[in-house]
Amino acid sequence: MSPRFAAAGVTIFFSLCLIDIGTVRLGMIATVLAQEEAGTQKPETDEKPREPEKPPFDEKIARLVYRYETEISFLLPEGEFDAAFEKKFGYFSTQAQARYNFLRGEMGFSLQNIYTKFRIVPQVRVHDRLNFVHLFSSDRLWRREQGLKLGARIFVISPINTLTSFNYQRFSFPSTINIKELESQQVHSVSQAFGMQADSARFLGAFHSGLFELEIIHAFPFSSDRADFWQFQILMRGISENSWIATVGEAQIISLISGRGVPFLFLGGRNRLSAYRTNEFAGINLFYFSQLNRFHLNKKKSLGLIRDFSIYELDFVVHTEVGQTGGDARMRDLAAYHLSVGCGFSGITAYRQRRAFEIFFHAYQGLEHGQKPRYYFGIKY
Repeated sequence: MSPRFAAAGVTIFFSLCLIDIGTVRLGMIATVLAQEEAGTQKPETDEKPREPEKPPFDEKIARLVYRYETEISFLLPEGEFDAAFEKKFGYFSTQAQARYNFLRGEMGFSLQNIYTKFRIVPQVRVHDRLNFVHLFSSDRLWRREQGLKLGARIFVISPINTLTSFNYQRFSFPSTINIKELESQQVHSVSQAFGMQADSARFLGAFHSGLFELEIIHAFPFSSDRADFWQFQILMRGISENSWIATVGEAQIISLISGRGVPFLFLGGRNRLSAYRTNEFAGINLFYFSQLNRFHLNKKKSLGLIRDFSIYELDFVVHTEVGQTGGDARMRDLAAYHLSVGCGFSGITAYRQRRAFEIFFHAYQGLEHGQKPRYYFGIKY
C-alpha cells in the first residue's frame, strides 16, 4: 500500500469523525450488560438516568470482551435469521452465533470461549461461513470461510489493553477456469492489537461510551500457503445518549501495507452499506463510516397495546453510511465512494413491564444513479 493512500484514508476518517464531535464520542456500549438489566428491571420511562457506579475490575473485563448482544432476530424481505447466545460458568463463558439466509442459501456459525478471572484473558474462537459474493463478474459465486483464532488479552493499565493472537483462515470457492473444480486459499497470521475503552461516563447531560482498537496483522508463508503480507486495521465504535436522542457511530479502516495473497474484503448489505446488495463490493482495502441517530418519541410515557403488552420506547431512526473497497487508486477517488441514507422506526415492546422484543422498519436509498430503494423489516428478541 502506498503512503499516499494511507494518508488519504486517515484524513477521510478523521474528517468524518469531526462532523459528530459535538454529539458523539465514538466507542461502544456494553450491550450484554444492558441486555441483562433490561431483562430484570422495569422500564424506567419517567426517571432520569442515574449516575453509574464504578464497576469492579472483572466487570470491566466483561464489558470489553463481550462485543455482541444476546439476541434472536428475523429480517425480511432478506429472509435472514440470526441468533446469538451466551452461557456463563463462573469466570468461564461460551458465546455462540448462528446465521441463516433461506433466500440466498447463506449460512454460518461462530463459537468463542473466554476465561475472565485474571488480567490475562485467554480466548479461542472458531467460525465457518458460507456466502455468495460478486467477484469481478455479474454472477454470484459461493465462497466458504473457515477460521481459528487463539489469543490472550492483557490489561496493562485500565482501560488500556493488548490482544496477541494466532489466526488461521481457509477460503474455498469455485475455480475461475473450471467452475466444477474447487480452489482454496489459506492464510496463517499473527496479530497484535492495542485498544482502550471508556466506560459509561456522564458529560453535558448525556452518557458516553467508547472503544478504540488498532491492530497490526502479519501473514507468513506456511506449508502450501503462500500468503505473505502486512495489514493494519483501525476500529472505533461508540454511543452518546440522553433522554431525547441516542447517536451511535462506527468507523473502520482496513488497509494493506505490503505483500501478496491478502483475502478480499466485502461491503454491502444490512448494516454494511444497507442500500446495496449483500457483498456487492470487493477489494483488498476497506473504508467504512456509519452514524445512526435514534430520536426517542415517547420517552416519558409508554403506549399501551393489547392486554399486558406496551411500547415503552418508540424511536425515529436516521442512518447514514459511507464506504468503499478496492485498490489504492480507487480508495483515493473520493467521488467513487458509496453513500447510503436510510430512515425508519423502531419500537421496544414490554410484556408485564419487562422487555419482550424490538420491531423495526427501515428504508434505504443509495445516492448513485439507478439505485432502487431497499426495505428492511425485522423482529429482534
